[in-house]
Amino acid sequence: MNPFTIRHYREQDADRVLEINRANVPEVGGMDHDKLVAFAASAAWLPVVEVEGEVVAFAVFLTEDADYGSPNYRWFSERHQAFYYVDRIAVDADHRGVGIGQALYHEAISRAGAGSRPVFCAEVNTIPANEPSLGFHARFGFTEVARKRPYDPESEVAMLERPIDAI
Repeated sequence: MNPFTIRHYREQDADRVLEINRANVPEVGGMDHDKLVAFAASAAWLPVVEVEGEVVAFAVFLTEDADYGSPNYRWFSERHQAFYYVDRIAVDADHRGVGIGQALYHEAISRAGAGSRPVFCAEVNTIPANEPSLGFHARFGFTEVARKRPYDPESEVAMLERPIDAI
């Protein structure tokens, strides 16, 4: 039995989700209330993770039809007609290492397959390096397909892809 529960985001989760997001910058991008509202309206899946009734993590998954201006998302949009994209996973520091990311990715892969999306896309910071996330994605079967500097010369991301049919 998992020590956590995954459920859909609800409006009353907003303050806690924003708090978790702030604590995870720069591994994830910044997010304000307006951006969260936009994600809630356009995400293919916006789960939160609870432990004993407290939200301890969340994720944002998008598909090719999202109205999202991220240059990373747009880059994948130019490469694929159909795809599943993880914009962010943010976990409270006290709840890392218990399988939350794995559980979210397993469910995301299932949802992508059910939606006939052949590829799961992500990007991970390489400057500054997010080594835990790079390792996680490698273990999950993602391969690097490009490196980009979408925001400034001081930062870089690895563009990662994983075929949905691969387990």
